[in-house]
Amino acid sequence: MRPWPAMDSWLYSPGFAEKVMNKMERVMKSKMLMLAGVAGMLMASPSVNALADVNIRVGGAPARAIVIDRPPAFIRLAAPGFSVSVGAPYDIVLAGNFYYLYDHGQWYRSARYNGPWRSVRVRELPPRVRRYRIDQIRRFRDNEYRRNRDRYDRRWRDERRNDRWDDRRDDFRDGRPMPPR
Repeated sequence: MRPWPAMDSWLYSPGFAEKVMNKMERVMKSKMLMLAGVAGMLMASPSVNALADVNIRVGGAPARAIVIDRPPAFIRLAAPGFSVSVGAPYDIVLAGNFYYLYDHGQWYRSARYNGPWRSVRVRELPPRVRRYRIDQIRRFRDNEYRRNRDRYDRRWRDERRNDRWDDRRDDFRDGRPMPPR
């Protein structure tokens, strides 16, 4: 004997199977229509390239690729109390035992003229450098160079001549000229 005979009687009622099938058909049709609609929207929409750029930086600012292949020539600026490079690809200030390089609004510091360069804040510059803006430093350098052009040109001309002489000595091996490259 079943404890609930009336509960499963609805399973066998006339038209129940048709009702269940109709409900399943409606649900299936609605899902198929929704899937067809999503597929149509994806096919009709223009393709969009999704790009992602992720940068993770730990520590200070990233190291810049600053290349200085030869020691720069410096002009000593008496009034500000430091030296500034002339003819170098960057603005380099020599103050104390450090070189300070200015490039694209950022200051860098190094113990050697060819790096490695570390990014520094303006407040980390020596007070006598920090006192002036870069355009003032450039103006000081240009004025000093114009006033003493002959002295600086003679000194740098001699340095260049010595560099060329060193290059010529490298071109000879055992007294014979090296073959052209």
